[in-house]
Amino acid sequence: MKTTLSLLFCLALTCQAKNMNRVLLTDAATSKGAVCLDGSPSGYFIRNGTGRNTDKWILHQMGGGWCFNETDCYSRSKTYLGSSKFYPAALSFSGFLSDSQDVNPDFYDWNIVFIIYCDGASFAGYMEEPIMVNNTPIYFRGFNILKAVLDDLLEKGMKNANEVILTGCSAGGLATYVHADFVQSYLPSGIKYRAMADAGYFLDIPDVDGVRSFYLAMNAVFKLQNVSGGLNEDCMTAMAQGEEWKCIFAPYSFPYIKSPMFVLNSLYDTAQLAGILKLPCLPPNCTDKEMKFFYEFEHEFLSQAKPIFQSKSTGIFLDSCLIHCQTLTDKPWSSYAVGGQTMRETFADWYFERPSGKGQEVDCEWPCNLSCPGKARHPLDKAFSGLDKGGELCF
Repeated sequence: MKTTLSLLFCLALTCQAKNMNRVLLTDAATSKGAVCLDGSPSGYFIRNGTGRNTDKWILHQMGGGWCFNETDCYSRSKTYLGSSKFYPAALSFSGFLSDSQDVNPDFYDWNIVFIIYCDGASFAGYMEEPIMVNNTPIYFRGFNILKAVLDDLLEKGMKNANEVILTGCSAGGLATYVHADFVQSYLPSGIKYRAMADAGYFLDIPDVDGVRSFYLAMNAVFKLQNVSGGLNEDCMTAMAQGEEWKCIFAPYSFPYIKSPMFVLNSLYDTAQLAGILKLPCLPPNCTDKEMKFFYEFEHEFLSQAKPIFQSKSTGIFLDSCLIHCQTLTDKPWSSYAVGGQTMRETFADWYFERPSGKGQEVDCEWPCNLSCPGKARHPLDKAFSGLDKGGELCF
């Protein structure tokens, strides 16, 4: 499958925000094998908490699709999605990671960690020896990276944490489902721990031509990077022999997650419409036949989300906006609303268990939601590739 299928993360840079500083795990690269595809050290960006919330942490797992074969991973190793060499010494973030009290009133002063994604398998793969592609070693060490980051953060103060939220979007959102219980097991016992997955509920469905191309692609990732050791253990145990690959999909693994989860997703996730369903359009520029596929996707999403609805403790925000990741930019996080509540308010109500809050919101069919933007961005629209005028790196 071509790299254009990669569902890349959306990183909003806010020049006026406080910078997060880059940390490269050079020692762990040697001692723990925690390296990117190209062998460069893994790492993360961090902004320390302030005031009374220095013992509270948000861990965000960066997204950016996957690599599906050796050649794909080799090509990826030459980019910021497969190497730490391309990252500046500092970056600023917005949305749920913002330090603005106006944008992010409940979490602006927490310790914020943004984990660099450079392994191509949602931090789940592990192969002891690199593979050789074009006489170049390619490393599959995503699970080692995750463990090395957690070890480093514990040494730097997270061992004294009272509250931790694990999050991520796109491939990082999938990583949030996959690693929620593992990360909790790594943390001090007795702390308040929650996980919020943004745009990580990828469906196992056929595309418009009836081909389960995304299943084939993710099954290839499962085998290529040996991700079995990095998936939810209870899910892996429950699956029949030969079907362990299912645990790389959130709909199959969700019933086995013990950690409290908040599920945030669009019912019309544009990355899935383009990359999984392979719908060549977005409304209003679709034919009647294409619109039928469009609405069938939403119905299938709700069907595969039944495990979520069956969990009374799970927080839910499913909107009908034409969008992929939503927590990394100010506008979706603070203004997109369902049932009269923004996603920011809905998550905070669920997290803080506010008696007056709802904590679970599911939207009506597109185009009912007036808080959604007027024009959506489609992952296959080259006009939005790279760094646009607004300073936003999307898809």
